Amino acid sequence: MAHVSGERTPAFTSEELEKLVDGVLPQYTQLYGPPDKQVSAHQKKAIWRAIAKDIRTLGVYHRRSTHCRKRWEDLCRWSKKMAEAQLGMASQRGRGARRTMTPLMFRILAVAYPELDGRLRASQQPQGGEYTLIQLTLRAL
Repeated sequence: MAHVSGERTPAFTSEELEKLVDGVLPQYTQLYGPPDKQVSAHQKKAIWRAIAKDIRTLGVYHRRSTHCRKRWEDLCRWSKKMAEAQLGMASQRGRGARRTMTPLMFRILAVAYPELDGRLRASQQPQGGEYTLIQLTLRAL
């Protein structure tokens, strides 16, 4: 799709977001892990280019590697913020209705913030044998 300079790019579709997460999670340690596990800056760029190329196969929009990297960072930030809100760690004043975590956010948390993911999962243990939709989703992961 053509993009006129000065216009905003279209929002990522749910399919593009799934592809993005599917592309980043297996390579997370190489991109963001401890320094001894990370690859060079050149190799990181190549990984992001490959992820962007995979997303472009959906034919929605010509996403560049920088768009994909920025969207990943946004998803991580939003997932962490939502998890903290779920745990009551963040103030909800002025934020409107409380939103629930999506399965995509749980996948991101499990890799990017494992300690927060563990605390969130522990806080959502069933009471009296009843399971919520979120807990059933977690069991499926």
